[in-house]
Amino acid sequence: MTEHDRLHLLLGGYVLGGLSDEDHREFTEHLRTCTVCQQELGQVSGLPRMLSFVDRPTNPERYAAEPAPGPPGGESGAGSGTSGLADLLAEARRRRRRRKGWLAAAASVAAAAVFGAGVWLGPGLLDPPPPSEHYTATAATGSSAQVGVDLVERGWGTQLNLACSDMPVGEEIVVYVVDATGRESAAGSWLGTQSGYATVTGATALRPDQIRSIEVRTASGEVLATART
Repeated sequence: MTEHDRLHLLLGGYVLGGLSDEDHREFTEHLRTCTVCQQELGQVSGLPRMLSFVDRPTNPERYAAEPAPGPPGGESGAGSGTSGLADLLAEARRRRRRRKGWLAAAASVAAAAVFGAGVWLGPGLLDPPPPSEHYTATAATGSSAQVGVDLVERGWGTQLNLACSDMPVGEEIVVYVVDATGRESAAGSWLGTQSGYATVTGATALRPDQIRSIEVRTASGEVLATART
């Protein structure tokens, strides 16, 4: 197994948010330069939203077993403690069964979504990827933000694929593009995650050759990082 293959296996956990901090950081670094993983991420990035439509059972009583019987003859005393423990264990088993059922349904939807994406998008994977250029932003003074950005040329302008780490937590973050005249426009925004990591896709009507810099700022205007093109 090559190093790329090993990191590629992390893609599913990355999309579903199941990676450890170390694996997340390692895959984020890999994603900045790997166009193959970037394309596959774009194909399945909507999977978590699809899974959000998988409802948990609306009638959990259907899956619940009958309550454990109490001591015969309604006796109480030493046996009641054992009965209480049995009730707790029975409830734990019921919850595990319900959770396994829900996870199985979610896994089925995930498999169907990935398969469907492969059937629908498969022919497109044979086409050459659109032209793109990768840039690494420089953190502003006092900022520890790390930002890698790919400018992907599209017929309508430029797609911006950003991989960010060490970003402010819980703050609105905005990416701006600046042209040769100094005119700037917002190309996307997001809310800082608890881990400080985020992969974001932005868009601008400017062509890649018209962009002179990309700035990542807080909503209050503080510059976190700048990439010069």
